[in-house]
Amino acid sequence: MTNHIKTIALGLALAATPLVATQASAQGLGVASANLEGALGNSAALKAAQTQIQTQYKAQIDAFTARRTAISTELEPMAREIQTLQANPATPPATLQAKVTAYRTREASAQRELAPLAAPFQRPLSYAEEQVATKLDQALRAAMVAKRIGIIVNPQAVVAIQPAADLTADVTTQLNALVKTVSTTPPAGWQPGQTAQGAGAAPAPAAAPATPARRPQGR
Repeated sequence: MTNHIKTIALGLALAATPLVATQASAQGLGVASANLEGALGNSAALKAAQTQIQTQYKAQIDAFTARRTAISTELEPMAREIQTLQANPATPPATLQAKVTAYRTREASAQRELAPLAAPFQRPLSYAEEQVATKLDQALRAAMVAKRIGIIVNPQAVVAIQPAADLTADVTTQLNALVKTVSTTPPAGWQPGQTAQGAGAAPAPAAAPATPARRPQGR
């Protein structure tokens, strides 16, 4: 989850208070859920960028995947041994702890080994994601206005919901209208998080007005 999505999600949590719910109900506005990560991942601009990165960095991606698979193969029997020891009441705690420590040490070493292999393609991917994510708050608000939604809740907090009350696809549609294409070439010195910071922190979404504004062009 990008920092921009975390900021918006925090805003949604703060906005979903009893007072805001009462205001939304009084204005005849509804409640819906939205998977922000899903909306971002389904955006046309990001999908196009991912395809471009997969082609441009194929050799690096293949090398990373091969090494990750080899490490997983190495770690798998260690994990199985730990599970077997855990299931045996007679296993000395010191023995189990030694195996767990060895596994975690190798796992951490593997992560350090894989990080530089992933960096060549992970950096442009993060840059592409952040360019779309900076428009996520605007897209969410536009989708809320279009559907007369006053409150958005996290899908993980929902027990059951009708498909019409899921705004994820609507947010993606708004993102597609706002962001046609993104660059996969980060500027010199760019670091993850800088794109979102440049766009400013997203304010907490409030209840939509009683009279919906016009939908953005391109909807």
